[in-house]
Amino acid sequence: MLKLYGFAVSNYFNMVRMALDAKGLDYETVVSMPSQEDDWLQKSPLGKVPVLETDDGCLSETLVILDYLEDAYPEKPLFPADPFAKAQTRQMLQVLKLYIELPARRLFPGVFFGGENPALTIEEVRPVLEKGVRAVKQLGAFKPYLMGEQVTAADFVAMYSLDLAAGVAAKTYQWDLLADIPGAAELLERLGNGECAQRIAAEKNAQMAAFLSKVRGG
Repeated sequence: MLKLYGFAVSNYFNMVRMALDAKGLDYETVVSMPSQEDDWLQKSPLGKVPVLETDDGCLSETLVILDYLEDAYPEKPLFPADPFAKAQTRQMLQVLKLYIELPARRLFPGVFFGGENPALTIEEVRPVLEKGVRAVKQLGAFKPYLMGEQVTAADFVAMYSLDLAAGVAAKTYQWDLLADIPGAAELLERLGNGECAQRIAAEKNAQMAAFLSKVRGG
């Protein structure tokens, strides 16, 4: 059986969980935190989560895991069959990672973790997010899912990237990021109402206090 290592506060862990559920795959979750311990580095060379353990070995990096699941379990596809449409979906995944999630993450310390963000970082992040928002708006279909009529892996990455970026934008810039992407708020609501998403949200809420205490050194 597949094993997925991580914890419910991790948005990347949750992206993979949503994909596994959408594909109807049996898997076991193993609560694990990022670590530089030797045993963990054998599974995750950079010490990060999530990690997917398969019969052939372990994989890390969320987008790699999503590609593996698509290739290994194609029965319920999360990428279009058409090569160009598939490439468009992968393009969206890269935009969400590089221009939405990663820049927003730079401001997590001051927004979510009780720290303070340097003025230079605040200045640097906004134009990157603006580019990302523009690209998502241009590349997305929202009919009703991000890339069209069928749910894809891009929906699950958007689900756990746009929400956090929106929180960062609201607190840091007083900017309603989702309002600048027509259809985004409705998409997140639609995805969030699913059974798996509700279960993940409950687990995230249960783990959040302990996670924040650890991050803040409590």
